[in-house]
Amino acid sequence: MDWSQFTRETYIGISPIEKLLFYLLMFASLGVSAWWYYSRLKLWRQGQSDPSPPLSLKQRLWQMWVYALGQRKVPRHRFAAIFHLPLYAGFVVLFIGTTLLLIAEWTEIGTAALMKEGVWFHQGLYFVIYEVTLDLFGLGVIFGCCLALWRRMVQKPPSVSRAWIDALSVWLLLAIAVQGYLLEGARIIIDETPPIVAQWSFVGNAVAPMFQGFDENGIFWAYKSMWWLHAFLIAGWFASLAFGRVRHLFVAPVVAYYKPNLLPNVPRNENMEAILTAADSGEEARIGVNRLQDFPRWHLMSLDACMGCGRCERVCPAYATNKPLNPKWIVEKLRDAMAEGKGDDLSQVISDEELFACTTCGACNNECPVLIEHPSLIMEMRRHRVAEGRLRGTPANTLQRIMNQSNPWGLPPAERMKWADGLDVPTVKQNPDFDLLFWVGCAGAYDARGQQVTRAIIHLLKKAGVNFAVLGPEERCTGDTPRRLGEDLMFQELAMQNVETLNRYKPRRIMAMCPHCLHTIKNEYGAFGGEYEVVHHTQVIAELIEQGKLPAPQTDGGDVVFHDPCYLGRVNKISDAPRQALQGANLRIIEPERSRDKTFCCGAGGGRMWTDETPSERPGLIRADELLKTGAKTVAVGCPFCMIMVTDSVKSKNDQIPVKDVAEILWEQIEGHA
Repeated sequence: MDWSQFTRETYIGISPIEKLLFYLLMFASLGVSAWWYYSRLKLWRQGQSDPSPPLSLKQRLWQMWVYALGQRKVPRHRFAAIFHLPLYAGFVVLFIGTTLLLIAEWTEIGTAALMKEGVWFHQGLYFVIYEVTLDLFGLGVIFGCCLALWRRMVQKPPSVSRAWIDALSVWLLLAIAVQGYLLEGARIIIDETPPIVAQWSFVGNAVAPMFQGFDENGIFWAYKSMWWLHAFLIAGWFASLAFGRVRHLFVAPVVAYYKPNLLPNVPRNENMEAILTAADSGEEARIGVNRLQDFPRWHLMSLDACMGCGRCERVCPAYATNKPLNPKWIVEKLRDAMAEGKGDDLSQVISDEELFACTTCGACNNECPVLIEHPSLIMEMRRHRVAEGRLRGTPANTLQRIMNQSNPWGLPPAERMKWADGLDVPTVKQNPDFDLLFWVGCAGAYDARGQQVTRAIIHLLKKAGVNFAVLGPEERCTGDTPRRLGEDLMFQELAMQNVETLNRYKPRRIMAMCPHCLHTIKNEYGAFGGEYEVVHHTQVIAELIEQGKLPAPQTDGGDVVFHDPCYLGRVNKISDAPRQALQGANLRIIEPERSRDKTFCCGAGGGRMWTDETPSERPGLIRADELLKTGAKTVAVGCPFCMIMVTDSVKSKNDQIPVKDVAEILWEQIEGHA
């Protein structure tokens, strides 16, 4: 077989002058986008350097591959995945294909200048693979564009941004792909491509008969007209990259590559030393963020990666209950302020009501396909508002109670062990050789319902023969509530006090019943010298069941639905252990509509536990509907805050369905079996 016949001619009927004009057009359109990106780079660089330790080159490349090129988060929304994946893959392949054709052209010109005959590698088996691949992926682009336009023009989901420039980008890409096949079909006729070669350009070959009725001159001018129209469409699309959401194709990989080593829902720590030094010298101490340039550079860059998909909006509990917060709007407002040079006073851009409506549940950044960290943006802006005295009402009173009594209930530290009356619970001083430190937490120590859960956990630990201890009166609030509300100085003071206490007793392992305590000790105390192994009580229970240290009840426990706490299932990715513990109690688990890392917030996080709100504004009511819809006879939880919020919401709808902690359910099963 003569493989040299498997090739094609480029620039049919295009003169050298026209070719030069073509290149000038392409470079001009790319220049428009390049200038935009350069101007944005200057805006990004006005931010602060990130204090997080940088990732290695290998980690950065892997992060970019997984989240940007690999599209890991896109399939979380099924319809979006159906059109976005073929559209994205098709665009990438067509872009690579066009670049390879350009390289082939320039290679031939360059080698011809050095040798008698230029080297043309666009032939043979390579050509066959090239043509089949580009025709196939071009269909993916058309398919993806059609579905994207269907979603935008027919479905019209309210959460999706619908700026005209975004629609124009999709229409341009669709026109480029369709017209590319028309050009291919016309080229096959003009070039009189042999059938054995033309068959590999299977779409163009199918289109070619449309041009067989043209005479030689007619088809030539038709082809040339389409060729120039194709060039102008491509130039227009390149220029649109600077103005619409399609720019995420290029910004998102950069954002993924440069994303620092951020833990979810862990904002930067305020520099207390610098703040105190400024205060001592009479200078204004800047706390929190009220200017865009006070954000880290990566955060500013991430604002431009937003594609307006609305995934964050659709999962936000504050937005779902008609509060003024919309995480998508937060990003868009900050992005617009950056572009318009209005970022010197963010209190004029984002209202207090928006910021303090956030539960910091992490649903927004968990869903965001371009890795924007909405909760961190919000918490850092909250700090400035708190420092300015703009936090009022019950949340402010809660911070005052924590300051005075080291717990949000405002009860005396001396009463922290009242829950243990009659249980003979060892403290770290009484049992210094403990294997497990049980961090009870403020809710487990002071809240009446939380105390019942604490006692159930103690019964289980004793039943299993675990060598444990508690801190007792030495335990303080972990600082989660001040941290989320924006009182970072109070958080740091509590954190340092707790770290000093913990390091004095050197715990091998810490067990927390509250996911918020778990998150704070595990992920945020490291900055203050506290590196610990921290686990949730359901993890310990599941281990004890697996080890045979807790008996497996033989009686049928019935159906149960488990509500995943946000800071357990989503933020810290602990969702199997609670289910394993429930299965160990011989219960049948029925999953709600949203579970595990897609769970829906009860409404208590981010300091909202201490905020008065009308019943219609409670996210817990939405969650109660989802839980009761399963038909389960019991609702199980694994968080004392969720216990309070979910119980109130479930009771308002069906007071016959009990809400219990996993530990309570298991202990009741064991005690009943005994």
